[in-house]
Amino acid sequence: MGGDDADDLFAPEEDDAQSGALDGMNGAVAPAPPSPWPVLVVDDDEEVHIMTRLVLSKLRYKDRPLELLTARSGMEADHVFQQRDDIAVALLDIVMETDDAGLRLARRIREEFANSDTRLILRTGQPGQAPVRDVIVNYDINDYKSKTELTSEKLFITIITGLRSYDNIRSARMAESASKLKSSFLAAMSHEIRTPMNGVLGMLELLAHTPLDEDQRDMLLTAQDSASALLRIIDDILDFSKIEAGRMDIDRHPVDIGAIIEGVADTLAPAARKKGLSFNIHIDPSLPDALMGDPVRLRQVLFNLTGNAIKFTENGSVNVRAERHPDPDTDLVRVRIAVTDTGIGIAPDQRARLFEPFTQAEISTSRRFGGTGLGLSISRRLVELMKGHIGLESVAGHGSTFWFTLDLEKAETLTALTSCSGDIASLNIGLDIAEPDLLETVTAYLRQAGATLVAMDDPAAELLVCAGRGGSSWPVPMTILPTVLIADVDSVRSTDMPPSTQLVGRPVRRATLIRAVALAAGRAAGQASANPKLRATITAPTVKQAADQGRLILVAEDQPVNQMVIRRQLAILGYAADIHADGHAALAAWRPGAHGLLLTDCNMPGMDGYDLTAAIRAQEKAQSLPRLPIVALTANAMAGEDQRCINAGMDDFLSKPLNLDQLDRCLSRWFGPGDALLAQSGTTMASELFDPTMTLDLFGGLDGDARGFLEEFAGSLKSLWAEAENAFAHNDFVIARSRIHALSGVAKNGGAPALGALADSVEGLLKAGNHEPARISALKIPGMIDRVVAAIVAL
Repeated sequence: MGGDDADDLFAPEEDDAQSGALDGMNGAVAPAPPSPWPVLVVDDDEEVHIMTRLVLSKLRYKDRPLELLTARSGMEADHVFQQRDDIAVALLDIVMETDDAGLRLARRIREEFANSDTRLILRTGQPGQAPVRDVIVNYDINDYKSKTELTSEKLFITIITGLRSYDNIRSARMAESASKLKSSFLAAMSHEIRTPMNGVLGMLELLAHTPLDEDQRDMLLTAQDSASALLRIIDDILDFSKIEAGRMDIDRHPVDIGAIIEGVADTLAPAARKKGLSFNIHIDPSLPDALMGDPVRLRQVLFNLTGNAIKFTENGSVNVRAERHPDPDTDLVRVRIAVTDTGIGIAPDQRARLFEPFTQAEISTSRRFGGTGLGLSISRRLVELMKGHIGLESVAGHGSTFWFTLDLEKAETLTALTSCSGDIASLNIGLDIAEPDLLETVTAYLRQAGATLVAMDDPAAELLVCAGRGGSSWPVPMTILPTVLIADVDSVRSTDMPPSTQLVGRPVRRATLIRAVALAAGRAAGQASANPKLRATITAPTVKQAADQGRLILVAEDQPVNQMVIRRQLAILGYAADIHADGHAALAAWRPGAHGLLLTDCNMPGMDGYDLTAAIRAQEKAQSLPRLPIVALTANAMAGEDQRCINAGMDDFLSKPLNLDQLDRCLSRWFGPGDALLAQSGTTMASELFDPTMTLDLFGGLDGDARGFLEEFAGSLKSLWAEAENAFAHNDFVIARSRIHALSGVAKNGGAPALGALADSVEGLLKAGNHEPARISALKIPGMIDRVVAAIVAL
């Protein structure tokens, strides 16, 4: 190799001694020199080492010099690779102690040392000894040169190319490692933060079920609001970090867009009512009932946008609209969801950065309204992950509209609206609704269902739909026509209201409105589901009673505070708990077979929830035991945790911190509707357990006569069950069936449909001769009677 052009190609050396010296003026130590790039030269020719050092001694890449290492045989180089894993580039001769020593070394580096980072450059003085094609195909090398090719300039280019490739690989690997470390940290922090929050929120919710005076209840509500706000901030930070780490996954399931929006609206409606805002939702009837999307992330974006609208609006209205826009092609449906408010608005210069993290429109915004400024950034990222677009339109001081569009595939229809709503086709309906947004929504829903809209004073009108606002009571309609009244859901029904009047809470659900109209018109049987909610309490059964009924819940939870929370939550919901602090103890407790369900923490010392599940499933298979429902309890909010639980053999998944409504819905899925008490703040309607409408219709209110009737009704239920229980005890299944049949009729006529349905199922088993399953199923009846009685007492 020639060295005459080397000085032109390489930068001059710096005075290392001077660069590391103390500054005489201030005594500060200069920055340490950058670490050199390790380059290994493997060749049995001493002249090659000398010339390579002369050429490369002054080379610098990214202001870092080279550290030239030498080896004079494949075996010597092998020892270097055993000692170091940071070699950036290796120049390997092929023919050394053997004809293929360099090739053997290359294979050992890649396969036995599992080193895929070092850039391997073969160079040979005998090109015919190892044909290029064979070497390239059979060995994982990065370049192959004849020694005569490697002039100083070409050697420079080869080394720089190798260093650049090595640097890129190491940078990517470090980024991947950092991402994995960040994800692990997020999972740990999620668990560590949510575990104490489970205790805080759980205890506060339990405290709300104890006797409190007015000042104490105010303080409790403040503490609950503050704890919930803290949890939302934590969730925002974790979600943002997950997105940044590339750990946020988007699922695809059949979803009902309208149902998701209605569910979000139900949750946020109390906050809107508290501020006196008009809150309306509008679901385009032309939207398909089912589209393929991610319900969790869609719900999260809706909560962010709608929650912000309510938070930043002092007076006026908030409207959520879901519309079908012209579809991009025949296979996709373009959905546009917009949240419009009459709030503070956003100035043009502030809009561009509003979707950036930790950003709010003004510095004063966070002081006035609170929040992290992450909600919109997370929403933007989620919409983009769902291949959609998000934006806003706003005028400062006059409100804003935040919107997003998604192109979603059609899915098989989930449910048919008319199947649960009633037939109102060709029904002449008059409307008395002053609010334009609500009027548009009601009009669209009724027309789509086939109704004919007429003036409210039209003689052809068969029914009237009217709307009221504000006040603690549902306004009394001033008409002789059958009426559907739309008002705030927490209003109280006046005793002056005609019994036939159907009530629909705001914001209006489409199926609820249509069913209420059908009921008012006499075209559907049953009761509307928009009456004010009832709250009841119950005494939980003993462990023995629950075990006899197949309803004893086994709990594996190692944290004492969480044990206390879950025990009390289950008691309030009417369940008995058998709690153990680790998986080994829970497994031993399960073996006798006295439990109806297992709630297990996923992260416990010794045997965790995953190992406990595996052990139970293995024993079930080996001994042909019935499958125990297993529900995961975890404070890990990382994406994919729910699927990991299902893959481990669990049946359901609950994320901490738990609330009563969340726990109630889960347990109801496994023990059946009506087996768990309605949570105080839950969304389940009390009419599924006990509906007083029939009594109100008979007596016009809850006067003395009505309460006497309800007392007799409760006594009849208890008496009929006592007779049935005695018949079961004596294996007299004819009498048992007779008493169960009578209990079913009394329950349905008195307003306890879930109890009636349970009795029907028991009667069906008896009729088919399945006596033992009927006996076991009937054990649920006394607990449900107790809850019906508790609901009556709470009136």
